[in-house]
Amino acid sequence: MKQQGFTLTEIMTTTAIMLTVASMAKTSFESTGYWIEPKNLFSAIQETRTFAITNNTHAALCPSEDGLICQTNWQLPLIMFVDSNNNKQRDIDEEIIHRFAPYSQLTRTISYPRSQIRFNGQGQTNGYIGTLSYCSEYNSKAIVISRVGRVRYSSEDKCS
Repeated sequence: MKQQGFTLTEIMTTTAIMLTVASMAKTSFESTGYWIEPKNLFSAIQETRTFAITNNTHAALCPSEDGLICQTNWQLPLIMFVDSNNNKQRDIDEEIIHRFAPYSQLTRTISYPRSQIRFNGQGQTNGYIGTLSYCSEYNSKAIVISRVGRVRYSSEDKCS
């Protein structure tokens, strides 16, 4: 009569392999924040443009410590808001549509020549063009914002 089941050696070997794979996956998963953040930044810019077009309004994305005043430090949390009176600042009665928190365990620099990225109801930037440079020890990306509002990655390395 043949026995069914696994031997102790087979169970121990399978468990050891599973633990090794799980620890490698955990290390890989923890480092994904380094790669996800520039993609989230790109998506935030695109989301701001889409919101402006969909709602035929002025929408802005900017770094802000207090959720009211836009600053030039792009390492801060970002807010996306409707600039209903188009005065190029967030007024207390203008709604924050979305907040984007930076990845906190990452040393990086993000530079952009302006304090906000703005889109009108047609999705155009009205002079808020430029290249947003994202640089960390793990990743570097250049996000180009064109005059007509298109957002794309560039192969140009602005971190060197």
